[in-house]
Amino acid sequence: MKRVTFFVLFLLGSLAFGQCPIIPAPSVYQAGTRQLNIASEFSIDPTNAPVNILKYLTETLNDQMGIRVVHSTAGRQLEFKRIENVPQDSYSISVNERIIITYSTEASCFYAINSLIQLIQVNEQNYFIDECFVQDSPRFQWRGLHLDVSRHFFSVDEVKRYIDLMAFYKFNVFHWHLTDDQGWRIEILKYPKLTSIGSRRDSTLNGHYSMTPHTYTKDNHGGYYTQDQIREVVAYAQNKYITIVPEIEMPGHARAALAAYPELSCTGKQQNVPGLWGIFDDIFCSKPETITFLQDVLTEVLELFPSEYIHIGGDEAPKTRWHECKACQKNIKDNNLKDEHELQSYFIRQMDEFLTKNNRKLIGWDEILEGGLSSNASVMSWRGFDGGIEAAKLGHNVVMSPGSHCYFDHYQSKNASEPIGFGGYTPLEKVYEFDPVPSGFTPQQATYVLGGQANLWTEYIPTMRQLEYMAYPRALALSQALWCTNKPSFEQFKEVFIKYHIPSLKARKVNFSMALFYPKMKINRNKKGLNISFQSEEDDHFDVFIKSNDIVNKIDEKRILKETDSLYFERNQGPPAIIDYNFKVTSENLVKPANFTFSNHSSIGLPVELITKPSEKYNYGGDLTLVDGIFGVEPWKGHEWLGYQSDTIEFIVDLESKKKMVGFQLNFLKNEGSWIYLPDAVQLQVSKNKKHWKKLRRISFQMLFKGGITVSNKNTYVQSISKKGRYLKVLIFPKKSIPPGNEGAGQKPWTFIDELTINCK
Repeated sequence: MKRVTFFVLFLLGSLAFGQCPIIPAPSVYQAGTRQLNIASEFSIDPTNAPVNILKYLTETLNDQMGIRVVHSTAGRQLEFKRIENVPQDSYSISVNERIIITYSTEASCFYAINSLIQLIQVNEQNYFIDECFVQDSPRFQWRGLHLDVSRHFFSVDEVKRYIDLMAFYKFNVFHWHLTDDQGWRIEILKYPKLTSIGSRRDSTLNGHYSMTPHTYTKDNHGGYYTQDQIREVVAYAQNKYITIVPEIEMPGHARAALAAYPELSCTGKQQNVPGLWGIFDDIFCSKPETITFLQDVLTEVLELFPSEYIHIGGDEAPKTRWHECKACQKNIKDNNLKDEHELQSYFIRQMDEFLTKNNRKLIGWDEILEGGLSSNASVMSWRGFDGGIEAAKLGHNVVMSPGSHCYFDHYQSKNASEPIGFGGYTPLEKVYEFDPVPSGFTPQQATYVLGGQANLWTEYIPTMRQLEYMAYPRALALSQALWCTNKPSFEQFKEVFIKYHIPSLKARKVNFSMALFYPKMKINRNKKGLNISFQSEEDDHFDVFIKSNDIVNKIDEKRILKETDSLYFERNQGPPAIIDYNFKVTSENLVKPANFTFSNHSSIGLPVELITKPSEKYNYGGDLTLVDGIFGVEPWKGHEWLGYQSDTIEFIVDLESKKKMVGFQLNFLKNEGSWIYLPDAVQLQVSKNKKHWKKLRRISFQMLFKGGITVSNKNTYVQSISKKGRYLKVLIFPKKSIPPGNEGAGQKPWTFIDELTINCK
């Protein structure tokens, strides 16, 4: 009996001709009307086939599908042709009486083979391929996935599995984040204490960073890769046409290195490898000894990694120690530098010149723009697109990796059962929207965009199983965004993923997320409050009930809620309720619980006009977020809050009739580790006609328990009003910058707001 494995796109029922099963989708897919049956003995003409690719295909067909492969020019079912004068990495597949693959490079031949594998189908009798013609080439040359092995260590075999999955979906850059505060993971022969001391920590934070007080699991977590293991992984990736770009963090995120060699810090103080996440003041000192040390490290790195680009980090480097350090201040003076930001640019420039001398290129996170960008440097833009836009306009190559679309440590569903994430909300649809070339770029500016990548930071990802859950299927959506010149619609992508690639991932035992199938809650205003309904990819049922005052009142006895059904809530009617619902993904035999707390308060559904628009990163529900009856919780997930990075925040609430307002309440999020701060002050204004406004006192957040204002432990702003009107204007004044000594010091902080209530008589 033939074995069905992860390579086989097995479906229940027949497949319709004309639907292309390949992800990422090819530029051209023309379907025929016949099928090519694949015999149990499959003849491949080895002429013109790269040896390693031929071996890969042979092992796949033999070992995974039970198809015996013979290499012969007689009666061949598959042959290869190499072509020239076509776009880079072009290939084609022609399937009729036999299969002909044309390719321009060895990499393109490998891409063609993986597309061919995705074309293979199986029925009860045999394997077959629908008659078709495929023509393809990638849009971008940097199609990357990143892996942080510093916060949590992953074995060589796990890294190889990560690479295997990347290769199957045509990623070609593996960004290997090898050093950080919490662990140094690469053997450096000249500095053995980097691994004997810097590769292990004796404790790891429990729960989320934002939850205080912090507690720790006392364990000896760590590990590192020997240089022989590095060479092994590099060769393994090369065989899959993937380039590994190593990252050696500098000057920040250096605590593991400084635990090994404290003399490289500004203070010389001995500290351990921390088990806490975040940003630390202690970074590499800018003195010559440190430059020599890091260039020695890079010398060994260059011997291990043949990649054109070497990543040097450059992000989140507080200047607190540099500001107080005699050696750093001497550097500033001796080199006629303006400040510590220019000192960082000077620091990075030493590495740029070193790498350039060794015929390599430097790439770093977008903070390397601060103080002036080094002449040969490329930028990886993570704090949105702005850094990449600035670098491209200066004529530097960029890789787009914005947190809004490409951070796979963010939550991917709103379900309460999601495993803990860093913060933020990046569902599959958001990833699919990603385009590395910003709108408004000229064709010339677009040439500097090498491509894009997703980042997987592993503070809250301790196992390979959870790593796969966070990466897939979002990685498939990203592969479309980075490969396709004419990307299919999201609906088309979903159909192909569900029909063809879920069986493939399941058979390969990939622990991918099923968040796509979770019912999505929809909240809409009505005249007196809100309607809440649910929508799902499948015709599943929901067991919905409301808990209020410990009394469970079922709604219509396990009523089947379709998209047209809804729960109705009227302002001020009833106490807060916990809405529980169980749902079943029929095709996967998956049952999951979910719940949310709904507060039926006095302001649900009121019209809100957002004068200041939230950041696109944190604006999932628009103005309704402030009056949807659902209070944001910690750890924050992004979708429950409106996030701003503005000098002022202004919005207007319409009470729909003149009323006497007696109290106002607004919730803020405080998560300073994520640069989210409480504002400096709030001011309210009342109007009867939206033309003439009565200003109330501007109240500082420092005035705790004074003047009718309280800031509770939940960061809830409360103010008495005692004014009559129809409209309430809210002005929020965020901090101008993050205070010294804190993570991101000097940067503009974020302000997150959520549920507001206005009490009236």
